[in-house]
Amino acid sequence: MVKGYCRQGTVKCRQVSDRIIKSARKKGTITAYEARYLSEVTVWCVDQGRGRAYYRHNDVTIPKWSLTEEKGCGYITWYVAHELSHMLAKKRWGTRGHTVDFYRALVDICPRQHQSHEYGYQKRSPKKLRQARAIQKEKGYDRR
Repeated sequence: MVKGYCRQGTVKCRQVSDRIIKSARKKGTITAYEARYLSEVTVWCVDQGRGRAYYRHNDVTIPKWSLTEEKGCGYITWYVAHELSHMLAKKRWGTRGHTVDFYRALVDICPRQHQSHEYGYQKRSPKKLRQARAIQKEKGYDRR
């Protein structure tokens, strides 16, 4: 258990996580094995500045401030998908950080209408996101 977690926020984040996984599985962008793996990742809502993926402990944390209404309902969906994408990229390709493989995983699990939140995250995010979409399209994984 993570110290200082927000119980109500954690429940909401876990519900969002379940919806993301179910949707990606239904679209066929993740395998049943990957869906089970992501379902076993524990999502915590905590009072911190940024989200984190803890590969060794199979946990991700989502900052409590991301649940505010002013960010909009799609923001929390993007944030949870962003952190789960770190776990999926590590599982699929063994990569960590914001690599093109991470963005490929993000394209696979984050609903397209919420991917635009990624643009403000890092300077190179738009370019890497376009590269990831192109790779997925080449391989026939471009499902909207």
